[in-house]
Amino acid sequence: MIVSLMRWPIHLRPRTPLIRRIEIGVFLFLLGVIAVWAWHHKPSALDQALFKQELRVALVSQPHDRIPVDAGEDADPFELVLLRGLAEQIGARLSLRTVAGPDEAYRLLRARRVDIAAGLLLAPQNEPAIAVGPEILPVRQNLVSWQRTAHDRSPPGTHAASDPERSAPRIGITFPPAAVDDALRLAATGDSNRPVEWIPHTDTLALVAALQQGQIDYAVLISLELSRLRRVHPELRLTAEAAQADAVVWLFSSGFDQSLMQAAQQHLEELRASRAFERLVDRSFGHLEIHDRVDGITFARTLAARLGALRPLFEDVAETYGLDWRFLAAVSYQESLWDPEAVSVTGVRGLMMLTQVTAASLGVTDRTDPFQSVDGGARYVLQMQARLPEDITEPDRTWMALAAYNVGLGHLLDARRLTAADGADPNLWLDVMARLPRLAEREWHEQTRHGYARGWEPVTYVQNIRSYYDWLVQLFPHPEDHSRPSPLYLGIPLTL
Repeated sequence: MIVSLMRWPIHLRPRTPLIRRIEIGVFLFLLGVIAVWAWHHKPSALDQALFKQELRVALVSQPHDRIPVDAGEDADPFELVLLRGLAEQIGARLSLRTVAGPDEAYRLLRARRVDIAAGLLLAPQNEPAIAVGPEILPVRQNLVSWQRTAHDRSPPGTHAASDPERSAPRIGITFPPAAVDDALRLAATGDSNRPVEWIPHTDTLALVAALQQGQIDYAVLISLELSRLRRVHPELRLTAEAAQADAVVWLFSSGFDQSLMQAAQQHLEELRASRAFERLVDRSFGHLEIHDRVDGITFARTLAARLGALRPLFEDVAETYGLDWRFLAAVSYQESLWDPEAVSVTGVRGLMMLTQVTAASLGVTDRTDPFQSVDGGARYVLQMQARLPEDITEPDRTWMALAAYNVGLGHLLDARRLTAADGADPNLWLDVMARLPRLAEREWHEQTRHGYARGWEPVTYVQNIRSYYDWLVQLFPHPEDHSRPSPLYLGIPLTL
């Protein structure tokens, strides 16, 4: 039909009405506009994540950042908790890819195989394919060395940084040299004109091993990494600190718009406004600066001398009551330095330093008997937990139970009342901890039911135990440290 129509003389062909011609023209015009838009338009990063219904993240693993099993919701490492919240907020599933070091995270981001790179990352230099997102935490770069004693044997080929035969000190890094603070370079060389030999490493674990073995003279670690690693390696010595503050950031692909980055920024701002961010920071890092290097060395020596004989006891009692043996060991170290014969000027005795009245109430007949002391101490902590108001959740419940173990339940409840009167949260350890020292001041303790108490002592007591517990978690990792709660560990404290 069409072919025969084309053969008609022009004057005999049917004419297309004008309206029909206009319709066809408009249709062709719109079709062209849509084609041009589709050719040039790039979907937003947020739209892509929503379309795929997954947020792809490369997270640099931190082998030293072990966190024990959690009885609450925040057992995951710090940034993973934030990332899970972001995925939930935008309505996507978190697809996590754990990588060994920053280089692998950068590579995945450049290839657009992930949407976000995270894990104690600093902003890279000269990376046009990578966009720097919101700042997560303030940190500083640190230049560290390995403190060797006269008894240490230097590995073959080891040279000190000050060896005149070496023209350039060897500095181990896990991120590009361009990002290293100039103050650290100067501290390593002593001369701004002296060259530096940069030795890249895949991750922090390999970096510290190379430093320990003398393969490098210095290592560059950020402050959070150093605080953690000193618990396992007290030989790490801070040589210099960066002149300028830095920040842990999240990284994004620069090939997309900033919609996903803006969603991440909004998520963090909402957490900060609600104090959820402050609580998470305290749970993850609030105990890291409690003890210095000398405390670490003392802890390590006492551990080597005493813990081996006592560990089976802590494990047996912990299993009986569904606790973590490292938690009981931390409490015992704070109380007695793991000395079964310990006695204080006030008459408390034994591994868990029970008073005579408390021991009698627990059925402990010999406070210097290691089993009776640890068993009684574990039951007393659990009693304090059980007597606290039900609306106190973990980890605050465990920390307040420890404070009550130290200063008495009545004084702790007084501090909670002072906290509520201030308009703060009496169920939050951060807020109660700030008011406990008031129990030693007349204007405050006269308002309480139980009167005067040395309120600063339970604060120090709890923070010390958190720190010791973290030490033991780093030194004696458990296969379930990163798993969700199990019946065996329902009673243990949350992230310490």
